[in-house]
Amino acid sequence: MPLLEVKDLTVNYAVKGGTLQALAPVNMQMKEGDFVVALGASGCGKTTLLKTIAGLNPESAGALIWDGRDLSKEGDFSPSEIGYVPQFSIAYDPLTVDESVEAATRLRVRSKNHSELDGRIDRVLEETGLTAIADRPVKVLSGGQKRRLGLAMELVSDPKLLLCDEVTSGLDPRSEREIVRLLHDLSRRDGRIVLSVTHSLAHLELYDSILVLHEGRVAYHGPPEQVTHYFSVHDTEE
Repeated sequence: MPLLEVKDLTVNYAVKGGTLQALAPVNMQMKEGDFVVALGASGCGKTTLLKTIAGLNPESAGALIWDGRDLSKEGDFSPSEIGYVPQFSIAYDPLTVDESVEAATRLRVRSKNHSELDGRIDRVLEETGLTAIADRPVKVLSGGQKRRLGLAMELVSDPKLLLCDEVTSGLDPRSEREIVRLLHDLSRRDGRIVLSVTHSLAHLELYDSILVLHEGRVAYHGPPEQVTHYFSVHDTEE
């Protein structure tokens, strides 16, 4: 049984002279522990899909089913169920890494005592590889370290669904590889779904499935090893 089901999801925007269909009816399913990447040219609907699943964009038609619950009729995600990592850091520059994660934890999680709070912070820092730089100010972090911090700030609530919007954009190849592997590992913990939007075609073998969007429509959703055969091309660049 899928944990997340997207059923005939459609998103229309009002424009001068009519409406623009940003997403045609999209159908897909994701089960516990799935690591999925959404690919496609700029303007194809990747971020629109991500933001609509997150509840930041209203759907025009269709339904989002989460753990058997129709989100539009039976209530939205609870704060502990979902994490959304934007492309650019939202951390406050003067704070340290540790202070940023603590602030996110205090905002999103009820802790019984300081010991429980500190334990959660330490665990998230360890999961994201930030323990060694916990005392470093945000303003001096590298791009890859800021992406890890963004992930850490969302992981404090142990979300079962983690949505990542271009979190590898602008990174050097090594940092990109490290972030993709980190996302892969996070999907394997506690049956978490990780859906990542990217322009990069690197490391596709790490994903369980690839979602290719074209002009708001699903052109392909399946395993990475079959994508070139499906499109009758020699490599993913084509």
